[in-house]
Amino acid sequence: MDEKNPKLPESRVDTSPAKVSDMNVDEVDEDLKKLMGYGENKKSPQPEVSAENVHNSGETAEPVQNKPETVMNVGDDLKENFGDNARKEAAAPKAKNNAAAPVKSGAKKNAPQGSRKPSGKKSSGKKKKKKKRIRFNGSIFGGIILVTIILTVSMILAVAGITLGMEYYGIGKSDNEISFNIPKGSDNDKIADLLVENGIIKNKKLFLLAIRIQKPATIYPGDITLKPSMGYSDIIEAMEVMRESYETVTITFTEGEYLIDIANKLEEQGVCAADDFIFEFNKNQGYSFESRIEDDPNTFYAREGYFYPDTYEFYVGDTAYNITKVVREHYEEKITENMYGRMDRLGLSLNEVMTLASIVQQEAASVDEMPKIASVFINRLNDSDTYPMLQSDTTSNYIKQVISTQAGNDESIAHYTEYYDTYQCQGLPAGPICNPGIDAINAVLNHADTDYYYFCNNLETGETFYAKTLEEHEENLKLAGLA
Repeated sequence: MDEKNPKLPESRVDTSPAKVSDMNVDEVDEDLKKLMGYGENKKSPQPEVSAENVHNSGETAEPVQNKPETVMNVGDDLKENFGDNARKEAAAPKAKNNAAAPVKSGAKKNAPQGSRKPSGKKSSGKKKKKKKRIRFNGSIFGGIILVTIILTVSMILAVAGITLGMEYYGIGKSDNEISFNIPKGSDNDKIADLLVENGIIKNKKLFLLAIRIQKPATIYPGDITLKPSMGYSDIIEAMEVMRESYETVTITFTEGEYLIDIANKLEEQGVCAADDFIFEFNKNQGYSFESRIEDDPNTFYAREGYFYPDTYEFYVGDTAYNITKVVREHYEEKITENMYGRMDRLGLSLNEVMTLASIVQQEAASVDEMPKIASVFINRLNDSDTYPMLQSDTTSNYIKQVISTQAGNDESIAHYTEYYDTYQCQGLPAGPICNPGIDAINAVLNHADTDYYYFCNNLETGETFYAKTLEEHEENLKLAGLA
């Protein structure tokens, strides 16, 4: 027999049940060992397991047996699968033609515990452990979210409670006195609206709730003066007191008046002191249109041009703050969103429009001439290289009548003159030079489309002459009796 390629006799290769039962199992075992290369001379030495060795290792002692390894336990497998067991299997409905499967099964059964590979159950165990870990982390994450939500809601409720408390008690609100009238027949809802409109309260529902709780016997109509800093209960108590009607005065302000003249008129009519009005009116009171005004330190009066000329009814002996508030609200009603949109399309700011309108207001001999006069100044602004200065006499008049009388000293007069005299400064002056009416404002926003760069007025007839060139303008000056 060739030891390199040992072959079993054909009778041993035959695996039919009848022949297997007559075989010498020991011989088959020996031949298979040679076939698989597991001769005795090729076995690796195995350490002998003794009671002493087991005792020293701390493990439970087992009887020492010369037990072959799982791979070498071929004889037992053959006995099991080719002996009586084979005959039993032959009697089964389905015969097993392949003897390798029982060997594998036997090898798994007889394999030592320490040499077993991870089974499918262990893999599934790892997956389950991973799932549990995810669920655990998810629970923590969910708990964090829940706590965060609770803290956020608690914080919002706390802030809301503090805000309502401050509003109810008038904490952190203005001390300015505001006078207004409660008409006869006003119900609680109307009164609450009046309080909100006049800036006394901010929360209508809270005030109505306060009235329900406080249950005033009577709320009297008529004139009343309140402060935003008053608590809701104090406001209700003030309205429970019968009051005498306040004395009022009606004043008409015409287009083109200077702010200093308006202040003097208010003082003359007993409404408020002129200096108090000038101081209060030139402050920013936070109205929406004021956010469009670019504050310029070279402007003489910060809010010149923003007193809308009209007829007003004021309380005699009122505060400058209250007067300013009434005028600001009226101006904000007159300048509409459509007008702001037109400004944006023309590329003009609110202050530029009001400054141009103030010049047009004083230059125009009539409302009909305003759009063409506005076009002259717009054309000059659009061609500033050729016409760097507007050259309007109205700005010179403002310097003489307002700046020179109110600036206080020569240095201030010289400073403001530099920024208002359109024969010296380039482009528009630092701010409006009067308080224009709605016609002048609309004339700027909807100016005529002309190519005029000059104009002049006949002071006796009111006729206006327009020119494209300086030569034409000089001729017009003669026709207007100005040269």
